[in-house]
Amino acid sequence: MYLLFKSVDERKLGPVQKIGYWMDFMVGFIPDSHVDIIPYEHLAPVRTLENEGVANAWLFMDAYRGFISVRSGTDQNNMLQVLSSEEDLGVKTSYTLTDEDVANTVIFMKHIMRLRLDEVYDKRRVQQTMQVSTLEHDSWAEQLTEAKAYQADNTVSVPMIQSLATARGITLDEMVTKVVDANTAYNTKIQELLSAKQLVETEIKACTTISQCCLLLHNRFDVHISLAQAESESITSDPAFNL
Repeated sequence: MYLLFKSVDERKLGPVQKIGYWMDFMVGFIPDSHVDIIPYEHLAPVRTLENEGVANAWLFMDAYRGFISVRSGTDQNNMLQVLSSEEDLGVKTSYTLTDEDVANTVIFMKHIMRLRLDEVYDKRRVQQTMQVSTLEHDSWAEQLTEAKAYQADNTVSVPMIQSLATARGITLDEMVTKVVDANTAYNTKIQELLSAKQLVETEIKACTTISQCCLLLHNRFDVHISLAQAESESITSDPAFNL
């Protein structure tokens, strides 16, 4: 099984084998025979990669032109084997991506963007409840259930919100309104977050080339596009974090 996750100190990987990296992301491998044995939950959030080809596509993240430069004595050459081990260190050649390489790289880049997108929006969701204690948050569902029941029939027993109303020195009707309004406000904010995230997700899904993925990383994820691509595609805008 191949995993993609945020980089960690290699001492924290445990038996998970590191096979590649890109920026602050790492690619790991667990043999299928050990998937149920080796722990990897501590690396969460984790995305599982489809196959070895996708897992190795970190090599081609900048290959928008369809080829990359490979030097002897590097991780790239160790994996691609385009230069013999007898070549002098620093000798350089080019490797042209196959159609399969390109397809796998697009898949890999989409995984990178989705993992980053999930990270950002999970933090934004947490921000919606940061000022609320765990005790209070855990009572929200019951408060709303009682409030809705009371709105449908104001003779039903609603012990939790009745107790809260008494503690606050307000009427039960006022407490019901507060609970319903707070729930509506929270759901509205979550809806806004989901809609904004889905917009970016749609743009990720629409990418079909490495070049398009690089451009989206530039425009949305604050990852500077290569100078060569910027010049060839007349891109003059600065990278932006726009999620």
